[in-house]
Amino acid sequence: MFKQLILTATVTLMVTFSSVEAKTYTISLDQAVKIALKQSPDIVVSRLDFEGARERSKFQEGYYLPQVDLSASANKNGIKYDGQERLEYNSLIGGLSVSQLLYDFGKTSHSVKASKYESDAYRAALYQQTAQKILDTKVNYYEVLKAKSIIDVRQKNIKLQEAQLKRAKRYFESGIKTIIDVSDSQVRLTEATLDLSNANYDLKLRRAILEESLGTTPYSGRYTLKHSKLSLPDISHTLPRITLSLAKLEGFAYDHRWELKQAGFVESSSQSRVKSVEGDYYPTLAFKGDYALQDLDKEIASTTPKEQWQAGVVMQWNLFGGYQTDATLQEAKINALKSSSQIQQVRLLVKRQVVDAYLSVQRSKDTIVLSESISKASFQKYNQAQKRYENELADYIELQEAQQGYITSLANLVTAYYDYFAALAKLDYAVGR
Repeated sequence: MFKQLILTATVTLMVTFSSVEAKTYTISLDQAVKIALKQSPDIVVSRLDFEGARERSKFQEGYYLPQVDLSASANKNGIKYDGQERLEYNSLIGGLSVSQLLYDFGKTSHSVKASKYESDAYRAALYQQTAQKILDTKVNYYEVLKAKSIIDVRQKNIKLQEAQLKRAKRYFESGIKTIIDVSDSQVRLTEATLDLSNANYDLKLRRAILEESLGTTPYSGRYTLKHSKLSLPDISHTLPRITLSLAKLEGFAYDHRWELKQAGFVESSSQSRVKSVEGDYYPTLAFKGDYALQDLDKEIASTTPKEQWQAGVVMQWNLFGGYQTDATLQEAKINALKSSSQIQQVRLLVKRQVVDAYLSVQRSKDTIVLSESISKASFQKYNQAQKRYENELADYIELQEAQQGYITSLANLVTAYYDYFAALAKLDYAVGR
Protein backbone atom coordinates (compact mmCIF):
# COMPACT_ATOMS: atom_id res chain seq x y z
CA MET A 1 0.00 0.00 0.00
CA PHE A 2 2.80 2.36 0.93
CA LYS A 3 4.61 1.62 -2.35
CA GLN A 4 1.40 2.26 -4.28
CA LEU A 5 0.97 5.67 -2.63
CA ILE A 6 4.57 6.61 -3.48
CA LEU A 7 4.07 5.48 -7.08
CA THR A 8 0.82 7.47 -7.37
CA ALA A 9 2.47 10.61 -5.95
CA THR A 10 5.44 10.23 -8.27
CA VAL A 11 3.21 9.87 -11.33
CA THR A 12 1.17 12.91 -10.24
CA LEU A 13 4.31 15.02 -9.86
CA MET A 14 5.61 13.89 -13.24
CA VAL A 15 2.30 14.77 -14.93
CA THR A 16 2.23 18.15 -13.18
CA PHE A 17 5.83 18.86 -14.16
CA SER A 18 5.18 17.83 -17.75
CA SER A 19 2.14 20.12 -17.87
CA VAL A 20 4.23 23.06 -16.70
CA GLU A 21 6.98 22.23 -19.17
CA ALA A 22 4.53 21.89 -22.05
CA LYS A 23 2.64 25.10 -21.35
CA THR A 24 2.75 27.62 -24.15
CA TYR A 25 1.81 31.29 -24.09
CA THR A 26 -0.16 33.16 -26.73
CA ILE A 27 1.25 36.53 -27.80
CA SER A 28 -0.96 39.06 -29.55
CA LEU A 29 0.35 41.69 -31.94
CA ASP A 30 -0.01 44.44 -29.33
CA GLN A 31 1.87 42.35 -26.78
CA ALA A 32 4.64 41.69 -29.29
CA VAL A 33 5.01 45.43 -29.90
CA LYS A 34 5.20 46.12 -26.16
CA ILE A 35 7.88 43.46 -25.73
CA ALA A 36 9.91 44.92 -28.60
CA LEU A 37 9.75 48.47 -27.25
CA LYS A 38 10.85 47.27 -23.82
CA GLN A 39 13.52 44.73 -24.76
CA SER A 40 15.07 45.83 -28.07
CA PRO A 41 18.69 46.98 -27.68
CA ASP A 42 18.39 49.57 -30.47
CA ILE A 43 15.52 51.27 -28.63
CA VAL A 44 17.60 51.28 -25.45
CA VAL A 45 20.57 52.81 -27.30
CA SER A 46 18.39 55.49 -28.88
CA ARG A 47 16.89 56.32 -25.49
CA LEU A 48 20.37 56.65 -23.96
CA ASP A 49 21.45 58.91 -26.83
CA PHE A 50 18.51 61.19 -26.02
CA GLU A 51 19.32 61.21 -22.30
CA GLY A 52 22.94 62.08 -23.09
CA ALA A 53 21.84 64.98 -25.30
CA ARG A 54 19.52 66.20 -22.57
CA GLU A 55 22.39 66.24 -20.08
CA ARG A 56 24.54 68.20 -22.56
CA SER A 57 21.74 70.74 -22.76
CA LYS A 58 21.74 71.06 -18.97
CA PHE A 59 25.51 71.51 -19.08
CA GLN A 60 25.17 74.49 -21.42
CA GLU A 61 22.49 76.05 -19.20
CA GLY A 62 25.05 75.98 -16.38
CA TYR A 63 26.87 78.94 -17.98
CA TYR A 64 23.95 81.17 -16.92
CA LEU A 65 24.61 80.40 -13.25
CA PRO A 66 27.38 81.69 -10.97
CA GLN A 67 30.66 79.77 -10.93
CA VAL A 68 31.94 79.30 -7.36
CA ASP A 69 35.37 77.85 -6.57
CA LEU A 70 36.77 77.12 -3.12
CA SER A 71 40.45 76.43 -2.52
CA ALA A 72 42.57 75.65 0.54
CA SER A 73 46.22 74.84 1.15
CA ALA A 74 48.57 74.11 4.05
CA ASN A 75 52.21 74.96 3.34
CA LYS A 76 55.67 74.93 4.83
CA ASN A 77 57.47 78.06 3.55
CA GLY A 78 61.06 79.26 3.54
CA ILE A 79 62.58 82.69 2.68
CA LYS A 80 66.28 83.61 2.41
CA TYR A 81 67.55 87.15 1.78
CA ASP A 82 71.19 88.14 1.30
CA GLY A 83 72.83 88.97 4.61
CA GLN A 84 69.90 87.56 6.62
CA GLU A 85 69.10 84.28 8.23
CA ARG A 86 66.74 81.87 6.56
CA LEU A 87 63.16 82.40 7.63
CA GLU A 88 60.85 79.38 7.83
CA TYR A 89 57.13 79.50 8.69
CA ASN A 90 53.85 77.63 8.28
CA SER A 91 50.78 78.97 6.48
CA LEU A 92 47.13 78.02 6.05
CA ILE A 93 45.44 79.72 3.11
CA GLY A 94 41.78 79.56 2.06
CA GLY A 95 40.31 81.19 -1.04
CA LEU A 96 36.86 81.77 -2.50
CA SER A 97 36.32 82.85 -6.09
CA VAL A 98 32.97 83.81 -7.63
CA SER A 99 32.21 84.72 -11.23
CA GLN A 100 28.96 85.48 -13.01
CA LEU A 101 28.45 86.00 -16.72
CA LEU A 102 26.80 89.35 -17.36
CA TYR A 103 26.65 89.71 -21.14
CA ASP A 104 28.36 88.10 -24.13
CA PHE A 105 26.28 89.32 -27.11
CA GLY A 106 24.21 86.12 -27.35
CA LYS A 107 27.09 83.65 -27.45
CA THR A 108 25.89 81.68 -24.43
CA SER A 109 22.16 82.07 -25.01
CA HIS A 110 22.37 80.77 -28.59
CA SER A 111 24.68 77.96 -27.50
CA VAL A 112 22.05 76.92 -24.96
CA LYS A 113 19.36 77.07 -27.65
CA ALA A 114 21.48 74.97 -29.99
CA SER A 115 21.91 72.31 -27.31
CA LYS A 116 18.18 72.37 -26.56
CA TYR A 117 17.33 71.87 -30.24
CA GLU A 118 19.91 69.10 -30.44
CA SER A 119 18.24 67.39 -27.48
CA ASP A 120 14.87 67.73 -29.24
CA ALA A 121 16.39 66.18 -32.37
CA TYR A 122 17.56 63.16 -30.37
CA ARG A 123 14.10 62.89 -28.83
CA ALA A 124 12.57 62.90 -32.32
CA ALA A 125 15.11 60.27 -33.38
CA LEU A 126 14.01 58.11 -30.42
CA TYR A 127 10.37 58.38 -31.47
CA GLN A 128 11.32 57.64 -35.08
CA GLN A 129 13.29 54.59 -33.96
CA THR A 130 10.24 53.53 -31.97
CA ALA A 131 8.03 53.82 -35.06
CA GLN A 132 10.55 51.79 -37.08
CA LYS A 133 10.60 49.12 -34.37
CA ILE A 134 6.80 48.91 -34.38
CA LEU A 135 6.84 48.49 -38.15
CA ASP A 136 9.52 45.78 -38.08
CA THR A 137 7.68 43.91 -35.35
CA LYS A 138 4.36 44.02 -37.21
CA VAL A 139 5.87 42.92 -40.52
CA ASN A 140 7.81 40.05 -38.92
CA TYR A 141 4.72 39.06 -36.91
CA TYR A 142 2.72 38.78 -40.13
CA GLU A 143 5.56 36.82 -41.75
CA VAL A 144 5.30 34.21 -38.99
CA LEU A 145 1.53 33.99 -39.45
CA LYS A 146 2.05 33.65 -43.20
CA ALA A 147 4.51 30.80 -42.66
CA LYS A 148 2.04 29.03 -40.33
CA SER A 149 -0.76 29.37 -42.89
CA ILE A 150 1.51 28.09 -45.66
CA ILE A 151 2.10 25.00 -43.49
CA ASP A 152 -1.68 24.48 -43.39
CA VAL A 153 -1.74 24.62 -47.19
CA ARG A 154 1.15 22.13 -47.43
CA GLN A 155 -0.63 19.78 -45.04
CA LYS A 156 -3.76 20.02 -47.16
CA ASN A 157 -1.66 19.10 -50.19
CA ILE A 158 -0.33 16.01 -48.38
CA LYS A 159 -3.86 14.87 -47.58
CA LEU A 160 -4.86 15.27 -51.22
CA GLN A 161 -1.77 13.36 -52.36
CA GLU A 162 -2.40 10.58 -49.84
CA ALA A 163 -5.97 10.24 -51.04
CA GLN A 164 -4.78 10.18 -54.64
CA LEU A 165 -2.19 7.49 -53.84
CA LYS A 166 -4.87 5.28 -52.27
CA ARG A 167 -7.10 5.85 -55.27
CA ALA A 168 -4.30 5.01 -57.72
CA LYS A 169 -3.48 1.81 -55.85
CA ARG A 170 -7.13 0.78 -55.84
CA TYR A 171 -7.47 1.48 -59.56
CA PHE A 172 -4.26 -0.45 -60.27
CA GLU A 173 -5.39 -3.44 -58.25
CA SER A 174 -8.68 -3.35 -60.12
CA GLY A 175 -6.85 -3.22 -63.44
CA ILE A 176 -8.30 0.16 -64.36
CA LYS A 177 -5.02 2.15 -64.23
CA THR A 178 -1.38 1.28 -64.73
CA ILE A 179 1.43 1.06 -62.18
CA ILE A 180 2.90 4.33 -63.41
CA ASP A 181 0.01 6.23 -61.80
CA VAL A 182 0.88 4.64 -58.46
CA SER A 183 4.56 5.49 -58.86
CA ASP A 184 3.75 9.05 -59.87
CA SER A 185 1.43 9.40 -56.85
CA GLN A 186 4.21 8.26 -54.55
CA VAL A 187 6.58 10.81 -56.07
CA ARG A 188 4.00 13.57 -55.70
CA LEU A 189 3.40 12.60 -52.06
CA THR A 190 7.14 12.71 -51.37
CA GLU A 191 7.39 16.14 -53.01
CA ALA A 192 4.47 17.39 -50.91
CA THR A 193 6.19 16.07 -47.77
CA LEU A 194 9.37 17.88 -48.77
CA ASP A 195 7.38 21.10 -49.29
CA LEU A 196 5.92 20.72 -45.81
CA SER A 197 9.39 20.15 -44.33
CA ASN A 198 10.70 23.29 -46.03
CA ALA A 199 7.67 25.23 -44.79
CA ASN A 200 8.43 24.15 -41.22
CA TYR A 201 12.04 25.28 -41.58
CA ASP A 202 10.84 28.60 -42.96
CA LEU A 203 8.56 29.02 -39.94
CA LYS A 204 11.51 28.52 -37.59
CA LEU A 205 13.50 31.13 -39.51
CA ARG A 206 10.61 33.61 -39.41
CA ARG A 207 10.29 33.11 -35.67
CA ALA A 208 14.01 33.80 -35.23
CA ILE A 209 13.68 37.02 -37.26
CA LEU A 210 10.70 38.07 -35.15
CA GLU A 211 12.63 37.39 -31.95
CA GLU A 212 15.44 39.55 -33.28
CA SER A 213 12.94 42.39 -33.66
CA LEU A 214 11.57 41.73 -30.17
CA GLY A 215 15.06 41.81 -28.69
CA THR A 216 14.38 38.61 -26.75
CA THR A 217 12.95 35.09 -26.99
CA PRO A 218 9.64 35.31 -25.11
CA TYR A 219 8.94 32.56 -22.58
CA SER A 220 12.12 30.73 -23.66
CA GLY A 221 10.49 29.93 -26.99
CA ARG A 222 7.32 28.41 -25.51
CA TYR A 223 4.94 30.77 -27.24
CA THR A 224 2.59 30.94 -30.17
CA LEU A 225 1.19 33.95 -32.00
CA LYS A 226 -2.46 34.82 -31.74
CA HIS A 227 -4.28 34.45 -35.05
CA SER A 228 -7.46 33.11 -36.55
CA LYS A 229 -7.25 30.26 -39.01
CA LEU A 230 -8.06 31.45 -42.51
CA SER A 231 -11.23 30.16 -44.11
CA LEU A 232 -9.75 29.86 -47.57
CA PRO A 233 -10.56 31.00 -50.11
CA ASP A 234 -13.26 33.43 -48.88
CA ILE A 235 -11.15 36.08 -47.15
CA SER A 236 -11.42 39.28 -49.20
CA HIS A 237 -14.52 40.47 -47.31
CA THR A 238 -12.57 40.50 -44.01
CA LEU A 239 -9.99 43.08 -45.13
CA PRO A 240 -9.83 46.46 -43.34
CA ARG A 241 -10.32 49.44 -45.61
CA ILE A 242 -8.47 52.75 -46.06
CA THR A 243 -10.80 55.69 -45.44
CA LEU A 244 -8.47 58.63 -46.22
CA SER A 245 -7.37 59.82 -49.64
CA LEU A 246 -3.75 59.85 -50.71
CA ALA A 247 -3.59 63.67 -50.46
CA LYS A 248 -4.87 63.63 -46.87
CA LEU A 249 -2.44 60.87 -45.95
CA GLU A 250 0.45 62.95 -47.31
CA GLY A 251 -0.67 65.98 -45.31
CA PHE A 252 -0.97 63.86 -42.18
CA ALA A 253 2.55 62.53 -42.73
CA TYR A 254 4.03 66.04 -43.06
CA ASP A 255 2.55 66.90 -39.66
CA HIS A 256 3.38 63.70 -37.80
CA ARG A 257 6.54 62.08 -39.19
CA TRP A 258 9.29 62.34 -36.60
CA GLU A 259 11.97 62.34 -39.28
CA LEU A 260 10.71 65.72 -40.49
CA LYS A 261 10.55 67.05 -36.95
CA GLN A 262 14.06 65.80 -36.31
CA ALA A 263 15.35 67.55 -39.44
CA GLY A 264 13.64 70.77 -38.30
CA PHE A 265 15.30 70.60 -34.88
CA VAL A 266 18.69 69.98 -36.51
CA GLU A 267 18.21 73.04 -38.72
CA SER A 268 17.26 75.21 -35.72
CA SER A 269 20.26 73.91 -33.79
CA SER A 270 22.59 74.72 -36.71
CA GLN A 271 21.24 78.26 -37.01
CA SER A 272 21.71 78.82 -33.29
CA ARG A 273 25.29 77.55 -33.58
CA VAL A 274 25.94 80.21 -36.21
CA LYS A 275 24.68 82.99 -33.93
CA SER A 276 26.66 81.59 -31.02
CA VAL A 277 29.90 81.62 -33.00
CA GLU A 278 29.20 85.18 -34.17
CA GLY A 279 29.32 86.16 -30.50
CA ASP A 280 33.06 85.33 -30.49
CA TYR A 281 33.65 88.59 -32.38
CA TYR A 282 32.44 90.62 -29.40
CA PRO A 283 33.63 91.05 -25.80
CA THR A 284 32.38 89.12 -22.80
CA LEU A 285 31.41 90.94 -19.64
CA ALA A 286 31.43 89.12 -16.33
CA PHE A 287 31.43 89.88 -12.61
CA LYS A 288 34.33 88.38 -10.69
CA GLY A 289 35.13 88.40 -6.98
CA ASP A 290 37.94 86.81 -4.96
CA TYR A 291 38.43 86.45 -1.24
CA ALA A 292 41.49 84.98 0.52
CA LEU A 293 42.07 84.23 4.20
CA GLN A 294 45.55 83.40 5.56
CA ASP A 295 46.72 82.03 8.89
CA LEU A 296 50.51 82.54 9.19
CA ASP A 297 53.16 82.03 11.84
CA LYS A 298 53.88 85.10 13.95
CA GLU A 299 57.32 85.55 12.33
CA ILE A 300 55.64 86.84 9.17
CA ALA A 301 52.06 87.61 10.20
CA SER A 302 52.82 91.29 10.77
CA THR A 303 54.08 91.84 7.21
CA THR A 304 51.48 89.79 5.31
CA PRO A 305 47.75 90.58 5.11
CA LYS A 306 45.44 88.19 6.89
CA GLU A 307 42.53 88.81 4.53
CA GLN A 308 42.34 89.97 0.92
CA TRP A 309 39.41 90.49 -1.44
CA GLN A 310 38.61 92.10 -4.73
CA ALA A 311 35.46 92.46 -6.82
CA GLY A 312 34.72 94.01 -10.16
CA VAL A 313 33.52 93.70 -13.73
CA VAL A 314 35.89 92.00 -16.14
CA MET A 315 35.84 92.45 -19.89
CA GLN A 316 37.51 89.86 -22.11
CA TRP A 317 37.80 90.44 -25.85
CA ASN A 318 39.73 88.29 -28.25
CA LEU A 319 40.78 90.79 -30.91
CA PHE A 320 42.59 88.29 -33.11
CA GLY A 321 42.47 84.50 -32.96
CA GLY A 322 44.46 83.50 -36.00
CA TYR A 323 41.32 83.35 -38.19
CA GLN A 324 39.99 80.51 -36.09
CA THR A 325 36.75 82.35 -35.39
CA ASP A 326 36.27 83.04 -39.12
CA ALA A 327 36.81 79.37 -39.97
CA THR A 328 34.49 78.18 -37.19
CA LEU A 329 31.78 80.59 -38.33
CA GLN A 330 32.02 79.48 -41.96
CA GLU A 331 31.80 75.85 -40.94
CA ALA A 332 28.72 76.59 -38.82
CA LYS A 333 27.07 78.35 -41.78
CA ILE A 334 27.86 75.39 -44.05
CA ASN A 335 26.25 73.02 -41.55
CA ALA A 336 23.18 75.27 -41.43
CA LEU A 337 22.86 75.15 -45.22
CA LYS A 338 23.21 71.36 -45.16
CA SER A 339 20.51 71.01 -42.53
CA SER A 340 18.14 73.19 -44.57
CA SER A 341 18.68 70.99 -47.62
CA GLN A 342 18.15 67.90 -45.48
CA ILE A 343 14.62 69.04 -44.64
CA GLN A 344 13.63 69.10 -48.30
CA GLN A 345 15.26 65.72 -48.85
CA VAL A 346 13.38 64.17 -45.92
CA ARG A 347 10.14 65.74 -47.13
CA LEU A 348 10.54 64.14 -50.55
CA LEU A 349 11.42 60.82 -48.89
CA VAL A 350 8.27 60.96 -46.76
CA LYS A 351 6.12 61.69 -49.81
CA ARG A 352 7.61 58.78 -51.74
CA GLN A 353 7.11 56.41 -48.81
CA VAL A 354 3.47 57.44 -48.41
CA VAL A 355 2.75 56.99 -52.12
CA ASP A 356 4.60 53.67 -52.20
CA ALA A 357 2.80 52.34 -49.12
CA TYR A 358 -0.60 53.54 -50.35
CA LEU A 359 -0.16 51.90 -53.73
CA SER A 360 1.12 48.72 -52.08
CA VAL A 361 -2.08 48.49 -50.05
CA GLN A 362 -4.21 48.97 -53.15
CA ARG A 363 -2.13 46.49 -55.14
CA SER A 364 -2.29 43.89 -52.35
CA LYS A 365 -6.05 44.29 -52.13
CA ASP A 366 -6.45 43.72 -55.87
CA THR A 367 -4.11 40.74 -55.64
CA ILE A 368 -6.22 39.18 -52.89
CA VAL A 369 -9.46 39.61 -54.85
CA LEU A 370 -7.94 38.11 -58.00
CA SER A 371 -6.15 35.32 -56.10
CA GLU A 372 -9.42 34.46 -54.40
CA SER A 373 -11.14 34.14 -57.78
CA ILE A 374 -8.26 32.03 -59.10
CA SER A 375 -8.45 29.74 -56.04
CA LYS A 376 -12.16 29.15 -56.54
CA ALA A 377 -11.71 28.50 -60.26
CA SER A 378 -8.73 26.21 -59.55
CA PHE A 379 -10.78 24.19 -57.10
CA GLN A 380 -13.54 23.74 -59.67
CA LYS A 381 -10.94 22.76 -62.26
CA TYR A 382 -9.46 20.22 -59.84
CA ASN A 383 -12.87 18.66 -59.18
CA GLN A 384 -13.55 18.46 -62.90
CA ALA A 385 -10.16 16.91 -63.59
CA GLN A 386 -10.76 14.37 -60.83
CA LYS A 387 -14.06 13.30 -62.38
CA ARG A 388 -12.50 13.15 -65.84
CA TYR A 389 -9.68 11.00 -64.48
CA GLU A 390 -12.11 8.62 -62.78
CA ASN A 391 -14.07 8.28 -66.04
CA GLU A 392 -10.86 7.79 -68.04
CA LEU A 393 -11.41 11.04 -69.94
CA ALA A 394 -8.14 12.55 -68.66
CA ASP A 395 -4.75 11.18 -67.78
CA TYR A 396 -2.90 11.44 -64.47
CA ILE A 397 -0.82 14.41 -65.61
CA GLU A 398 -3.89 16.54 -66.17
CA LEU A 399 -5.19 15.63 -62.73
CA GLN A 400 -1.90 16.48 -61.03
CA GLU A 401 -1.59 19.78 -62.87
CA ALA A 402 -5.07 20.75 -61.73
CA GLN A 403 -4.31 19.71 -58.15
CA GLN A 404 -1.01 21.59 -58.03
CA GLY A 405 -2.66 24.61 -59.56
CA TYR A 406 -5.23 24.56 -56.78
CA ILE A 407 -2.58 24.24 -54.02
CA THR A 408 -0.44 26.97 -55.61
CA SER A 409 -3.44 29.30 -55.79
CA LEU A 410 -4.11 28.77 -52.07
CA ALA A 411 -0.46 29.50 -51.21
CA ASN A 412 -0.55 32.66 -53.36
CA LEU A 413 -3.76 33.77 -51.65
CA VAL A 414 -2.22 33.29 -48.20
CA THR A 415 0.84 35.29 -49.26
CA ALA A 416 -1.28 38.12 -50.67
CA TYR A 417 -3.45 38.19 -47.53
CA TYR A 418 -0.59 38.75 -45.10
CA ASP A 419 1.22 41.04 -47.53
CA TYR A 420 -1.86 43.25 -47.35
CA PHE A 421 -1.56 43.62 -43.57
CA ALA A 422 2.18 44.24 -43.88
CA ALA A 423 1.38 46.97 -46.42
CA LEU A 424 -1.08 48.53 -43.96
CA ALA A 425 1.64 48.54 -41.30
CA LYS A 426 4.02 50.26 -43.71
CA LEU A 427 1.36 52.83 -44.53
CA ASP A 428 0.85 53.57 -40.82
CA TYR A 429 4.59 54.03 -40.49
CA ALA A 430 4.81 56.23 -43.60
CA VAL A 431 2.13 58.65 -42.38
CA GLY A 432 3.43 58.68 -38.78
CA ARG A 433 0.56 56.86 -37.07
